[in-house]
Amino acid sequence: MKISKYLLIFSSILVLAGCNFGETTEVKLSNILTEIYDLEADYRDVQKELAETESQEQANFQQMMELTKDQNEELTTMVEDTAILLETRLALVEKEAASLRATSDSIKQINAVISETKEASEKESLKQMESALEERITAYEDVTINYNELAIMQQDLYNMLVDESADVTAIQEQVQKVNVHNELVQQSVQSFNDATARVNEVKEEVLTSLQKEGK
Repeated sequence: MKISKYLLIFSSILVLAGCNFGETTEVKLSNILTEIYDLEADYRDVQKELAETESQEQANFQQMMELTKDQNEELTTMVEDTAILLETRLALVEKEAASLRATSDSIKQINAVISETKEASEKESLKQMESALEERITAYEDVTINYNELAIMQQDLYNMLVDESADVTAIQEQVQKVNVHNELVQQSVQSFNDATARVNEVKEEVLTSLQKEGK
């Protein structure tokens, strides 16, 4: 079984330091993007601990698979320790999820800027930015759903290792289910990474366009 490393790529969307053009569309958008970046601080902060926790959980699982049910006491202890690691990483995932959810109101502010903007080209650029950010959040929601479902499957697998009624075939079937769902998690993580890359591409394009227009 391979546990998803869940390393989500995020390049800084913090832009335009020290500019002073007044309340132009460019500055308004820059302020919103900076606010979003700041709100995602918890998301960035948990990545190292999350990766370390997953790595330790994976190592524990491999050790558990090498033990036999005759080593029940040792196996039970490892299952309990691994369950704690699983709970820890789910708490970390919830922390980062809350961080991204907190950006919702900031993203909505772009719509207000669109309403205030008279230039058609600016409106279109801002709509692209808003859409890219919303699609990124939607992609992340898919990650969390799939990731939490995977965690439930993994917990069931750990419990089976100390369940005397669970035979080898049943355990192997559960391992297969975990591996299949892990692939789904990996795919959703890649979709989120792609959406994040798109946000940064659109950000560069939109701000460059606004700078050229001098608005």
